[in-house]
Amino acid sequence: MSIKLHAMMGVSTLAAIAAFGGVAQAQINGGGSSLVAPYHRQVADCYGVDRPLYARGTPPTPINTSAPYTPYIQPFAGCPTALSTSNTVEYISTGSGTGIAAVYSHDPLRYGDVDPAAGTQNYPSVQYGLSETALSNADVTTYNSGGVIQGVTLTASPSGANQYPIPEPLYGKLVQFPVAVAPVALAYDPVYKKVADASGAVTSYRFAVNAAFARANGGLRLSQATYCKILNGQITDWNDAAITADNGGVSLKDPADAAAFSVPIELVGRSDSSGTTQVTTRHLAAACGSLAGNAFTAAAGTSTLPPALIGNAVGGAPISGKFTVASGTNGSATYLGFTATPAASTSLTQGRLGYLGADYTLPNSSNNSLPYALFTADLQNGAGAYRAPTAANATTAFGANRPPETVTGASGDYDPTVTAWGVRSNPADWTRVGNLANPTPAQAYPIVATVNWIGYTCYAAGNVDVIRTAPTGSPVGYLNYWFDDAIVDTSSPNILANAGLAGLPPAWQAAIKNTFLTPTTAGTYPTAPLNLGIATAGTGLTGTSGVTNSTCGSKVGA
Repeated sequence: MSIKLHAMMGVSTLAAIAAFGGVAQAQINGGGSSLVAPYHRQVADCYGVDRPLYARGTPPTPINTSAPYTPYIQPFAGCPTALSTSNTVEYISTGSGTGIAAVYSHDPLRYGDVDPAAGTQNYPSVQYGLSETALSNADVTTYNSGGVIQGVTLTASPSGANQYPIPEPLYGKLVQFPVAVAPVALAYDPVYKKVADASGAVTSYRFAVNAAFARANGGLRLSQATYCKILNGQITDWNDAAITADNGGVSLKDPADAAAFSVPIELVGRSDSSGTTQVTTRHLAAACGSLAGNAFTAAAGTSTLPPALIGNAVGGAPISGKFTVASGTNGSATYLGFTATPAASTSLTQGRLGYLGADYTLPNSSNNSLPYALFTADLQNGAGAYRAPTAANATTAFGANRPPETVTGASGDYDPTVTAWGVRSNPADWTRVGNLANPTPAQAYPIVATVNWIGYTCYAAGNVDVIRTAPTGSPVGYLNYWFDDAIVDTSSPNILANAGLAGLPPAWQAAIKNTFLTPTTAGTYPTAPLNLGIATAGTGLTGTSGVTNSTCGSKVGA
């Protein structure tokens, strides 16, 4: 059985339980990254009960059902490993900032009403988030001791709006680790002008990429010096001499276009707190350090654009040298497309350029029937080479990064004496920020993110086994399925690779599973004393095995 459960949309819980021989259904709830949302949804649907992918709103809007909702997320054809689980993994595409805020506050109302048809809030809790915004040491301290993050105030005595209890005493230690590597593309529509004749027939003119550099879905070249100036609002026209020089001295003008070539660049960015923005700002701070007037120097690693570069929201008039901002990756991708049609005897010119996950651009969008036909630029990396935003080039950028306290090699085995990459007990050490800011390997694509799972160590009974390995006789947990089957399976097209994203190297997969997910009797695995194994609150037990997290005995659990 290769395609599983795709007929189950809309069935009742009772029917779902009956279909799986009376196995009780469990549900975990999360939200966050819009970059990875479609493919997280595909993995979740292969693992358990099919659900819509919702986008944040009031109420949230389903964005993977039939028209008029877009994008339509196709079920993954040929799900790796047939499972018989009635578990449900819910997810709302909110942007990384809201995903973090929900995990820290443990408040599902930050997402709104998940199922508009139900008429009530039926998203009872928050078990996890996904984010390209890497949580720092300061963020870990806020989780443990209180403070403010993403508009959420954590305090021992919450008493007002947006105030919540400090999470660590309730849900145990913070968990953060990467689940995928993602290239962030500079994307554009290949059409820059449309001319309608008197009868309304439209002729389209396309950017003409130098034949020596062109590829099927883009290939126009932008050096670091050039894209630094473009994204700082200092180069504002596609006919700029610097862009022509990057492309071998060949203009981007369509040879069939008889008019003078001048296409204003309209920058497109995110209005919400976004992990994709954070990855982009940290790169532009590192790669554009020598640029006078670099607005990203002071904004390195921030999840919102520098205020001086923000123009109007989508729907407002574009401002030269400033970003028109849209909500979510799908909002940016939609706005980047040249979908307008000129009236008879008129013309339209559009030259938008924006940053977004390469999974929303061709050919990856076509693989998943997303309605975007965006091309991408080849960017110059820190070694001076031009590279496309592919999964292979993102993997190269991730390069020699090692998990914390890990021996050399692919095993991922724990060694507490190897601390060059940090320590496993610190959630901030599981992400790679500084050395991904401007990668130097010759084959590396320069703007690269890790998509990170954020959650808790201690979960309520019924939730814990959906997240990691379940007791004997029950289906595997969702994260085990992610690492063991959905991402590393080689018998069918890989879900992440199909989207132009990259899975983690074997050492990372092993280190994550052995540290957080493997139920073990205390002492049978060297990481057991770290008390990082995800466990059942009130007992500290991981299923039918022994104690892997003695700190969960007093926790309420998520």
